[in-house]
Amino acid sequence: MTAVKWIIAIVGAYLLGCIQTGVIISRAQNVDIRAKGSKSTGTTNMFRVLGAKASALTFVGDCLKGVLACLLGLLLLGNAGASMAGIAVVVGHMLPVFSRFKGGKGVATSIGTSLVLNPILGLSLLAGGLVGIAITRVVSIFSLICLVLFGIINPFCCHGDVFEIVYSVAIALLVVWAHRSNIVRLLNGTEMNNRLDFSRRKK
Repeated sequence: MTAVKWIIAIVGAYLLGCIQTGVIISRAQNVDIRAKGSKSTGTTNMFRVLGAKASALTFVGDCLKGVLACLLGLLLLGNAGASMAGIAVVVGHMLPVFSRFKGGKGVATSIGTSLVLNPILGLSLLAGGLVGIAITRVVSIFSLICLVLFGIINPFCCHGDVFEIVYSVAIALLVVWAHRSNIVRLLNGTEMNNRLDFSRRKK
């Protein structure tokens, strides 16, 4: 029975992650976000292509996937299930089977998982990240900083829970991997050219 619960938690979380909020919202506006801008289905590309409202809805939807996946794992298997479901939902978002394994970078979904496993730390880093983005208009830097910090700090907050330590490190590594092209641009000094234009508004 426990094995069945693990399968439900991990496969269910992965499939939940495969639901691409950005694709659903963009198609409602007769746009395929996967063919526009950076071709990412995430919040930042949605902002650049379809504006603030579509971007905010995408963030909420992607974040909610992380919350629901972890709650499913928590219900079935406690904190261990929530931790592994948290990894699975982020992998599903980044590598969705229904979209030829081309998804987003997992930031909003990772934040959603953090709000279940360590809500105080998750909310604190989210607030700090939003302030940093508002000031610099560079999303990648603060996405990386917040989730890497979560991966470093959370293992010291989970009372030695091995599953949660694995989750924390895995989330940080997955987000770093997803941002590898941004990291290259940061190193060569061109990433700052990708600032968001908050003056550009869409209804």
